[in-house]
Amino acid sequence: MELNPHDLINIAKTDDLVTDHPLLPWAVSSLADAPYVVVRRSIPPKGFAAVGIRGFQRGQRMAASLKLQDIQEIVRPHMLICDKNWKAAYPNELSKPILTLQKIIPVMNETGLYWGPTGSTGFELMSGIKTLTENSDLDLVINADSPLSISYAALLLKKLEALAVTRLDIQLNTPLGGSSLKEYINSTMVLVKTLTGPKLVKPSALWDNPDCIQPVYDEINR
Repeated sequence: MELNPHDLINIAKTDDLVTDHPLLPWAVSSLADAPYVVVRRSIPPKGFAAVGIRGFQRGQRMAASLKLQDIQEIVRPHMLICDKNWKAAYPNELSKPILTLQKIIPVMNETGLYWGPTGSTGFELMSGIKTLTENSDLDLVINADSPLSISYAALLLKKLEALAVTRLDIQLNTPLGGSSLKEYINSTMVLVKTLTGPKLVKPSALWDNPDCIQPVYDEINR
């Protein structure tokens, strides 16, 4: 079974989750309203998925593991591009993140890249539970199995920001892990989130051998 960071997983019951500590009250409430967890970057035990529980407020996050056999449904970010898959309904005015998502869909689809909304936007669209505010970013993930030229990435970001009515937080999902698109374009060293923790690499190294990655703490302590 293939799972990727940002995939949302439906669970049958909270008892299926394995955690180091008892579930906090906010986690119990959140799962009661929307029984979904998100795949996180970590190496899980064999036969398990590494997942995270998210609440309806910033900072409400809790790590857990889930047996693969207990997965009820997988909702991938690209599935939430189509409004026919949304559980959230918007009879009135759209929030800024949702409006931005609608505006950028044609541009993103022209790229041929595998992409979709994540974070609070993805969670709201999937669950039908309102989590977005007018100050929310639009979080997106772009799967980049092959290198993107920096010039192409910069042009794409410029087009997207010209359409956006809220802040964009776009992550590249590369073979080494997740990295900020904006940082990839503008920085000589980028932070990449890997299965074993954050690392600092040159932008070109996002598609290189993992053995070439330098741990963050080594870079900081020099």
